[in-house]
Amino acid sequence: MKEQIIFKFPEKSFYFEEDFCIGDNNLEAYKIIKNWPNWDFKLINIFGPKKSGKSHLTKIFSDITNSEIFHANKIEKEDLELIIKSKILIIENVELFKDELLFHTILNDFINKKKFVYFTSSKFIGKIKFVLKDLNSRLNSFVGISIDNPSDKLFAQILIKMLSDKQVNLSEKEISYICNKIERTYESLASFVNILDELSLIYKKKITLKIINEAIVKQLKLFI
Repeated sequence: MKEQIIFKFPEKSFYFEEDFCIGDNNLEAYKIIKNWPNWDFKLINIFGPKKSGKSHLTKIFSDITNSEIFHANKIEKEDLELIIKSKILIIENVELFKDELLFHTILNDFINKKKFVYFTSSKFIGKIKFVLKDLNSRLNSFVGISIDNPSDKLFAQILIKMLSDKQVNLSEKEISYICNKIERTYESLASFVNILDELSLIYKKKITLKIINEAIVKQLKLFI
């Protein structure tokens, strides 16, 4: 029997607002971006662990404000003119900035012009120690809003949503089993769903506990 061929279509990025699952861990941050531009402040920092949903919120905010997203580790001096022309400054993972002086120049320009600034980071940017003291001082003036990894209930909701997008339906017992077996991050959840979907195409039959366990093992190996 010939081996089943799986066509690798581009993975869907769950960065549409309708795909965003709201829970206690991200409600405050979601409310803030939806309330723009009626903010009492101009400087905001959304922070939390990797794959906790920061990028998804940033994409929603980018769509709301019609603003470009810049990534700190990719910003060079040649980008300065383009960046300072932006009406709103959105930068992801600011702790990865390679050029502190450039970072300070960009931030000063937006603050002096009283423009909105939206940064994401792994921890509150006021606790990130840069060499430039003036830069640290500026970052301390941000309003920080944390996002944690999803709760049990939200994690299950996200899993059901992702499976539904793949037209995969599982029982509550199977959902609970999966949630107890994989790492509680959006990244691990997305990779598991993709693997399970591939296995369902290979086996061409109803998903069983055996197939679920095979997907769990394959997913765990990706994160070792």
